[in-house]
Amino acid sequence: MRGLFRYEQKDTIMHRLDPRVKLCWVFGMSVLSMLLGTPLLLATAFVSTLPFWAMMRPSAAKVRAMLFVFGTMVFGFMLTQSFFYYWGDPANPTLTVIPATFPVLGSITGGVYFYIEGAFYGLVQSLRFMITVSAAFAFVASTHPSELLLGLVRFVRIPRTDTWIGVPNEIAFMVSSAVGFAPSMIEESMIIINAMRARGLEIKGGVRTKITALRHIFFPMVVGLLRKGRQIAIAADARAFRATKNRTFVDELQLGTGDYLMIAYIVALLGTGTYLSSIGFGGTAPGLGT
Repeated sequence: MRGLFRYEQKDTIMHRLDPRVKLCWVFGMSVLSMLLGTPLLLATAFVSTLPFWAMMRPSAAKVRAMLFVFGTMVFGFMLTQSFFYYWGDPANPTLTVIPATFPVLGSITGGVYFYIEGAFYGLVQSLRFMITVSAAFAFVASTHPSELLLGLVRFVRIPRTDTWIGVPNEIAFMVSSAVGFAPSMIEESMIIINAMRARGLEIKGGVRTKITALRHIFFPMVVGLLRKGRQIAIAADARAFRATKNRTFVDELQLGTGDYLMIAYIVALLGTGTYLSSIGFGGTAPGLGT
């Protein structure tokens, strides 16, 4: 799982794209997931992210992890929405799991019902999340943190000037650090778990055993992450971070032919999504009209 959040250094078309263009792509896919509202169109939008994964030539472990994440997402959304579907007709559920007349649980919950409409709604919502997550994971796997930092700080240049429009250095540094936080946390937890197992800690067992193991793992992990954060802060101070208002960079971002083609693709994608949404294929929450 930790490989999902890690940058993979390769020489592929996806890696050579400008990080600003890839940021626009992730944002565009997020907007597209909100514009569309039918499972077929949402599934098509999700499939449109897969060629970019193919360009990166991901490892088999990463593919398995992605399939696990997406499968869990679809199953979880469909299951929860089928039982907690607010717009379902209480008088006509698809399946009654616990009737309202059932002792104790029935009076507490008012009955537990399964709605096929809820499962359908969960499928739609899971596809929306899958579109954004797939694009975001592809962006993280193909973009070095230093490129992300540079792209955020120098997002757009004002013509005929040396002025750049972007986020402040502090926020860009925070975002680039957060991208690397997830794999660091997973690695830290794996090291602690292996160390605790070597000392005889039982991980497998009942609920009580797992709670005890979690208590022994949680505090060392928090201390390790705080120590790592302090090291990052010291490294930033040692390199005179925020010493001057206008920073200089070794590398400069330049848009190439592939970047312009990608921008045209994003514009066409959003234009198509906007048109389809306007003619009745957009997403509307059930019960709020069409």
